[in-house]
Amino acid sequence: MNRKGTTGFFKAYFSGFLRAAVVAVLLLAQFALIFGLAIGLSTGGVYVYFVIQFLSLLLIVGLLNRHTNYLFKLSWLTIIAVVPFAGVIMYYLWGHERNLHKVKKHGLELLSYGKRFEVRVEKAEGDFARTFPDGVKQMKYLTGQGFPLYENNTYRYYSTGEEAFEAVIEDFEKAERFIFISFFIVAEGVLWERVKPILLQKAASGVEIRFIYDDFGSMFRTDKAFWQELEAAGVKVGRFNPIHRYLDKLYLNYRNHQKIIVIDGNVCYTGGFNLADEYINAIERFGYWKDGGVRIEGDGVYGMTCIFLDMWGVVVLGNNDDYNVYRPDVRVNNSAGFCQTISDGPLDSDKNPIEASITQLIYSATDFLYIMSPYLILEDAVSDALCNAADSGIDVRLVIPGIPDKKAVYLITKYNCGKLLEHGVRVYVYTPGFVHNKNIITENVALVGSINLDFRSFYLHFECGAYMWDPVLVQEIKKDYENTFGECHEMSYEEWLARPRTEKLKQWFLNIFAALM
Repeated sequence: MNRKGTTGFFKAYFSGFLRAAVVAVLLLAQFALIFGLAIGLSTGGVYVYFVIQFLSLLLIVGLLNRHTNYLFKLSWLTIIAVVPFAGVIMYYLWGHERNLHKVKKHGLELLSYGKRFEVRVEKAEGDFARTFPDGVKQMKYLTGQGFPLYENNTYRYYSTGEEAFEAVIEDFEKAERFIFISFFIVAEGVLWERVKPILLQKAASGVEIRFIYDDFGSMFRTDKAFWQELEAAGVKVGRFNPIHRYLDKLYLNYRNHQKIIVIDGNVCYTGGFNLADEYINAIERFGYWKDGGVRIEGDGVYGMTCIFLDMWGVVVLGNNDDYNVYRPDVRVNNSAGFCQTISDGPLDSDKNPIEASITQLIYSATDFLYIMSPYLILEDAVSDALCNAADSGIDVRLVIPGIPDKKAVYLITKYNCGKLLEHGVRVYVYTPGFVHNKNIITENVALVGSINLDFRSFYLHFECGAYMWDPVLVQEIKKDYENTFGECHEMSYEEWLARPRTEKLKQWFLNIFAALM
């Protein structure tokens, strides 16, 4: 099926819908079995009833003491309260942390393989401390989490997906050694028709190409033949977490949301964009699609290369690569740009370095704090940090979409704006369309990557990004914000309070299940 756009097209494959339908039927069958079992138990006598009640009590106590997001706890507690028998069974099958233990242990072993190739550079840390003394605390936290600091970097920020992919294609054409690509969504369209011949030609000339895609994110937009053609041309393809693999435990909810492009180890890109026509506005979906990203050149590219290779090991279930082969071979001179590339995911959700570092970033702001995010589903630590920053007189501004891609999530996003507005955070609604760009800036540092400010990015998705301490880059991104503010409607607290009663009811209900959306 094709939906014609301005210059591109939207193509969806029946095979993707068929696979989704099969998975949905299997999930519904599991739910039916669980509810049938629950009904049988509930009519099995007073002793069975008290056993279930005892198990519910144990579950509730364990859940309340579990070190995890309160939204996650609230969602499961609500389910248990509404359907006590079935809720207990569902949680022990799908929500209990023991079900993820083996997967996490094996996955962390795969991810830890690459740590032997990344070492802290004391000179870079010393230079950083002299240049950005106020950033030392955060820099040390990230290095302690296994993300070394790199200097000698230059940056180029792109305020639209169109600009970003023009630069990406130009760098693809210059590739001589290798190209690494990782996207959540890959789709056929005019963008792919520009990228595909370059990749095929480079593969034919001996350039190593590895391509990771998320099975859920791409299954409606590509089919088996799409990837087989690339493999036949010599491209190494990795499919992240096929949706049927862990259906019995709902691990299909854990997705690879990273956006990474690395070329020859010297240049890398990350940001909000995926490889599909809507990200360059070749077709119109939800109005104008505002996206963007950053190009990094220099020593910091190696950090993003390691993140990609770590995920490659997870995808292919093993890794024996010598990461040193993929180090930069071109040094950027006369540049003091500092960079720490970061990654996170459900395998190390006990640490949550991305969420913790963002909280630190918010508290580090002394003048201004600007955030652009399509979604806003926060727990209290981040929400309170934003409110405290605004209460302290810091200019805190948030840009959210005017036209949503997911209406239920958008209702929660607007609901969560209330507390922020009450404390003086300025909220801008992007009226031309959908904001998919994901970045945060303060007066000294910019965070750009694939990270949304929501539960999924903090707990369920594998994400990536780059902290970049560079005043010139910060000013470039700030200029984009200033231009964007002029295209927005600024929401007031009074406006938020006056929203329709039906909207309020929907928001109160949906917020209970925010962690499961």
